Amino acid sequence: MKKAISSAGCCRHAVGRAAGAFIALLALSACTTIPADKEKGKQANAQTKLLSVAESIEAKGESGTALALYERAAANAPNDVSMRVRLGNARLKAGDADAAEEAFRAALEIEPGNAAALLGLGTAQLRKGEAESAARSLAPAAQALNSVVAYNRLGTALVFSGNGQGAEGAFSKALSLQPTNLDTAANLALAEALSNNMAQAVTHMTNVVSSPLAERRHFINYLIVLTMAGEIEKARSVAVPDMSAKQKNQILAKAAKLRSIPDAAGRAREIGLLSSAGDGVT
Repeated sequence: MKKAISSAGCCRHAVGRAAGAFIALLALSACTTIPADKEKGKQANAQTKLLSVAESIEAKGESGTALALYERAAANAPNDVSMRVRLGNARLKAGDADAAEEAFRAALEIEPGNAAALLGLGTAQLRKGEAESAARSLAPAAQALNSVVAYNRLGTALVFSGNGQGAEGAFSKALSLQPTNLDTAANLALAEALSNNMAQAVTHMTNVVSSPLAERRHFINYLIVLTMAGEIEKARSVAVPDMSAKQKNQILAKAAKLRSIPDAAGRAREIGLLSSAGDGVT
């Protein structure tokens, strides 16, 4: 990878070629330094405009077009950590977890311990199904960033690693940062159910579905938690918005099988599948 040539280096090169009178040296210095500064300014402005266009296109949902622009911007700034992180996030949005991981690792090679890069790396690993590796990457990221997103992703990685208690801690931290976040509260309840902390799981999910902001996916998670807790009749009595009795019975039947899965990681995978596929049950 070629290193950028500094204005000082450019001047020394000009001096070496001139090797003439002192006045000629001054002339060369003036000619080479000022245009170099102007050129750097032009490059910086062009990079800023390129990123602005990429962000605008990305906001419109055109992730493929935006990605091409981020790739170009990253090529223009090979040692810019933040640019590598942006590129990694763009690749994640485009659905390419492998390429995203490569970008985040490149950022960490430049700046080991960069929290944003660790968050991205852990997210890419989670997308690839590498839950334990994701948890290792996300733990320091969550501690450094102290954000709802980071702790939720860490909790998810720990859930799929079979570490229910660790997941409870991560989701609890996320919930303390944003107590009104229903998705985080539902995540915490599912983690508690995986740890056989059923009473607390039911309490948390009951609070979630009591909110006027609760959505269909929250009610599906409520059905899952109630069924895992053995409260079958209560689960059957729950009125799920815009869901037929047939659909609800299908979810309850699948949720009933969760208790027979021996390991926590396996149960977590099935819960995730059921939660995400719930809206597609016919």
